[in-house]
Amino acid sequence: MVTEGLSPATERAPVYLDRATERPSLTVTIKALVHYRELLRHLVIKDLKIKYRGSVLGFIWSLLNPLIMIVVYTIAFKYIVRNAQPGFVFLLLLGLLPWTAFNASLMMATGSVLDNVGVTKSVYFPRAILPLSTVLFNTVQYLLTIAVFLPLMMAVYHIRPAAPMLLYPVVLLLQVAFTCGLAMIIAALTVLLRDMRHLVEVGLAMLFWGTPIVYTINQVPAKLHWVIALSPMSPYIVSYQVMFYNGQWPGLDLLVPAVVYAVAAVLIGARVFFRLEPRFGELV
Repeated sequence: MVTEGLSPATERAPVYLDRATERPSLTVTIKALVHYRELLRHLVIKDLKIKYRGSVLGFIWSLLNPLIMIVVYTIAFKYIVRNAQPGFVFLLLLGLLPWTAFNASLMMATGSVLDNVGVTKSVYFPRAILPLSTVLFNTVQYLLTIAVFLPLMMAVYHIRPAAPMLLYPVVLLLQVAFTCGLAMIIAALTVLLRDMRHLVEVGLAMLFWGTPIVYTINQVPAKLHWVIALSPMSPYIVSYQVMFYNGQWPGLDLLVPAVVYAVAAVLIGARVFFRLEPRFGELV
């Protein structure tokens, strides 16, 4: 190769890449997410700071919320509704807290792309970061809450640590993966159809009552058991209840659907998001 006559500046000339020619795929996006992990972390931290900005107690609210919820639900179900099931408040919150994180993640995902139009049009980064950051933000909120809730309620109801509880991080990881998949679908479809925000809100309200949170699956008529068991959030919610309330290992009837839902949601969510991502610029 002849290099005579080339200046040092020419030799070090930057190489420009046309990102528009890159075809989005799960592998490419995973590599990009690893490369842009600092951006993902920054978005999560930014949302946390915005939520507590101007608040006197700041992050302490994440610790106070579960305490307030415990008091309110204890009064409601013990003295007003008079639910006779031992430790029902513990059972209820085991399902309600992860559901709250799931619900908030999907509602925030509806605007994750639309509300960041300026950034998506001016700066390159994997757009999947936007819905994924909403899931991680709400997961962090949930973990802050559960760090206070679990030890306190186990102490109140004299529940000892048991081996099945070690499976909790695995089930939580599956739930987060499931939520990430749905968040990508919702974020992409909302760009295409603005009514998705309202459809998601109605759908989540219906799904809430189809998930054993304010009732146990044993209270459901036998002929409807399969309907509740197939509800997408049921394997995760019931697994938490079985591990911490019953002190037992979740069965394959819970773990298999939890894995299937998580894997299917990620694969379908990635396919839908990558299919629509090239059109974001013209649709927003």
